[in-house]
Amino acid sequence: MTEEFSSARPAHEPEPLPESATSEAEQVIRRGSPLRWLLRALGGLALLAVGVGGGYLGYRQIVKQQARGAPMKHFPGAIAQIGNDTWPDESPAHEVELAAYLLDVTEVTVHAYRICMEDGACTEPGRHGYCNYGQEERGEDHPINCVTYDQATAFCKWAGKRLPTEKEWEHAARTASDAAGSKKVDLFPWGGTPPTVKHANVCGAECGPFFAKRGKAVPMMHEVDDGFPVTAPVGSFAEGATKEGLYDMAGNVWEWTKSPYCAYPDEQCGNDTDFVIRGGGYQTHQPRTLEATSREGLGRTEATETVGFRCAKDG
Repeated sequence: MTEEFSSARPAHEPEPLPESATSEAEQVIRRGSPLRWLLRALGGLALLAVGVGGGYLGYRQIVKQQARGAPMKHFPGAIAQIGNDTWPDESPAHEVELAAYLLDVTEVTVHAYRICMEDGACTEPGRHGYCNYGQEERGEDHPINCVTYDQATAFCKWAGKRLPTEKEWEHAARTASDAAGSKKVDLFPWGGTPPTVKHANVCGAECGPFFAKRGKAVPMMHEVDDGFPVTAPVGSFAEGATKEGLYDMAGNVWEWTKSPYCAYPDEQCGNDTDFVIRGGGYQTHQPRTLEATSREGLGRTEATETVGFRCAKDG
């Protein structure tokens, strides 16, 4: 009887390798060697690394977009009332024509400025005195301060924006007081009522003693503690917001504008060294400084602890 042989191969015998499987790695994998699992694990780790790296880059992109895309309020084009005949540096009161624009709801924060630095578009702000950058106890939701005019300009450019003109800034700050027939004095961002401790971060009962202990005499506007001897997180004083919802247009930090400091009504006096700042800050002790029409000039290279900024955009 002719012996029949089965065509099936024993289970222990490996399947012949195809001629194309010439590499050692392919042979190891096809033979089922324990090294097969090592190679697979290394491949998985490589994919994981790619995934983690991609996730980090994605997260950084989101953070950057958030820093650049801070909420803004839109203001349509208008014939705006500017100035106040009560004070020499604010007179004469006059009208200007404004194109539509947008303005940041809050002052630029330490966090947003840090992201700009990490992206290589902003340089490090000052760290002296009561500068907020690098001060963990004050938090990154405080306004960035100790920045020059050019540093503020660079941030706004990175964000696809610009600094506001002083006319845009004043128009946005005084709309609550510009109703027909309203009195053109005491033009605070919230309206015509005098400032209280709930309206703005200025020098109150917390401020005088704080600076006195550090050898500096700062007069107080209020004898009530507002909780913040220096800056406050942006948007902390809701009762001082404008009717459009802009925060800290009075107090916290003064704000750079792109306008050279000129006598009214001149807007282009050839001054490229001093620019207008607006709004008052946490050391302010005179109510009139908080008026929407109040203006001061500051050298473009100055980086003081009481000055920050917000950005604008053509609208």
